[in-house]
Amino acid sequence: MDFTWTLPVLWTPSVTMALSTAQLPQRFCRTFIHSSLLLLLSLGWVQPLRTETVMTQQAAILPNPVLANKSDIVSLDPSFLRDFTCMEVSGMSTEHAQDLAMAIKQKNVTLRVDQLHCLALHLSKHLVPKNLDTFPLDMLPFFNPDLFTGSQACTQFFSSIAKANVDVLPRGSPERRRLLLAALTCQGVQGSQVSENNVQALGGLACDLPGHIVAKSAAVVLPRLAACPGPLDQDQQEAAKEALQGGGPPYGPPSRWSVSTLDALQSLLAVLDQSTIHTIPKEVTDAWILHRTSQDPSGPWPELTTILMRLKRSTEEKACPPGRKPQVVDEDLFFYEDWELQACVDGALLASQMDRVNAIPFTYQQLNILKRKLDETYPQGYPESLILRLGHFFSLMSPEDIQKWNVTSLDTLKALLKVSKRPNMDTELVTPIARYLMERGQLEKGILDALDGFYPAYLCALSPKQLGSVPASVLWAARPQDLDSCSSKQLGVLYPRAHLAFQNMSGPEYIGKIWAFLGGASTEDLQALSHQNVSMDMATFKKLPVEAVERLTVAEVQNLLGPHVAGLKAEERNSPVKEWIFQQRQEDLDMLGLGLHGGIPNGYLVLELNSREAFSGGTSFLASGLVVALTPALLMADTLS
Repeated sequence: MDFTWTLPVLWTPSVTMALSTAQLPQRFCRTFIHSSLLLLLSLGWVQPLRTETVMTQQAAILPNPVLANKSDIVSLDPSFLRDFTCMEVSGMSTEHAQDLAMAIKQKNVTLRVDQLHCLALHLSKHLVPKNLDTFPLDMLPFFNPDLFTGSQACTQFFSSIAKANVDVLPRGSPERRRLLLAALTCQGVQGSQVSENNVQALGGLACDLPGHIVAKSAAVVLPRLAACPGPLDQDQQEAAKEALQGGGPPYGPPSRWSVSTLDALQSLLAVLDQSTIHTIPKEVTDAWILHRTSQDPSGPWPELTTILMRLKRSTEEKACPPGRKPQVVDEDLFFYEDWELQACVDGALLASQMDRVNAIPFTYQQLNILKRKLDETYPQGYPESLILRLGHFFSLMSPEDIQKWNVTSLDTLKALLKVSKRPNMDTELVTPIARYLMERGQLEKGILDALDGFYPAYLCALSPKQLGSVPASVLWAARPQDLDSCSSKQLGVLYPRAHLAFQNMSGPEYIGKIWAFLGGASTEDLQALSHQNVSMDMATFKKLPVEAVERLTVAEVQNLLGPHVAGLKAEERNSPVKEWIFQQRQEDLDMLGLGLHGGIPNGYLVLELNSREAFSGGTSFLASGLVVALTPALLMADTLS
């Protein structure tokens, strides 16, 4: 059989050969091929190709001689450290690989993901937890968290992970989910509740917290999610959207958001739906859009352009369609679109029929729109006639809204006090209630009866004269936070009345009730407390009256403070500790072993003057009414006389 065989053109440095197509008998084929191979070998064609192949394989197998030299690693140029291969790492000893990792961290070399992974894999075979601080941070997410057993080891590991860029692992990858689960377990987190400390300790892993944790711990998780790079997963988005619609902490209801709130939300703006955007005050969204469009249009977040377009569409004014303006508040309003409520409903109509508003099961978004209409109608604050009929609508009021109200009638006061029984409402009502009480002068029986049984967050707004007439039931209801802003003069009125009200209680129970009133205690009362092992904390001690504290002895203060006595040193320049030190003998202060200075030196006498004008015949020139004199001088004067 004959066949055609075509040989290509072959090039050598010195010879050019062309073998054209030829018709060759089969019997000559073998002889011709052998002859051709011999010719190629004689020209040196085959050997160089073989040599190059072998050299390439050797380059892939043999380590970089520079990296192989352990003593040179630390002094290497960063480019050498940046170009190592995983095969080179696999041939290193553990000690050698550790030195490489340390050098990479010291020189702040940025590695590829594959390099980080293979270096971590090699080091994990003989990992010592104490060496973590010497490794590149971005390598740590590639370690298996199961290597760090025990509370101390896992805490150290995840403390370092919190500083690392966990985005070297893809979002949703099994390795990243394993890290998050191990981190939560290390912190003792069970269920769906996490604290702010938990979130901070997670670092970048907090961006992976699942939707059920976002929903249950929105107050601490949402601010962290707002700063997370890239989009949230579907469960996170749904949980964040519901939390933001619900109006809970940390951002509050959308109807109360400000420009700074929108800035703080950052990428969370992308999860808002149209109904939520509609409830944001238009002037706020307009101001925010103006602010953002005046800056870099690409913005700090990739979604900014889309968000701006959605907000612009949402804030466009729409006219009320013909025949849709309501003349009465009824169930038909429930079926209005949000924009129709905004465009068609009149605030005066709502105010006149507030009882009907409360009877209709409006959605949260609808209620916020209705509130906005009322706010537009009464920008200076709601009238008392409306306040009395707010009912459930009261829960939408902000502290800023309430502070605008002017309460002038006892009926309105009672209505507000009734509302103050709801959670977190008592502090919001302090301003209008206190304003009413201050304007009344004396507290009449009707007012006292109304105040009876409610948390008295308004106490510090009353005058000393008014405080003298509050019933004992108010003192019983008072909580420590209700007295935080009271002056010493006010507490001076309240303390003896509280002491009388609680006198029939047993020791520990009495101390628990009287504790918040101690800012008005006398020296005698404090001396009595010093014998009851009360272990007063320094924060409470600092609130005690100066004139009562400065007459206490060192032993009495030591007994009063108990284990907290060491806190005197940090406060020795602050009142009332400073004034107390001035009245103590230095040798008594030295017995505390705290290094307190400023007491009366040894060898001095203290003369207490009954009259500040004893030596001046006029205005006092003595700051404390005390004269300190040298003992030798007094003895000499006595001898001469």
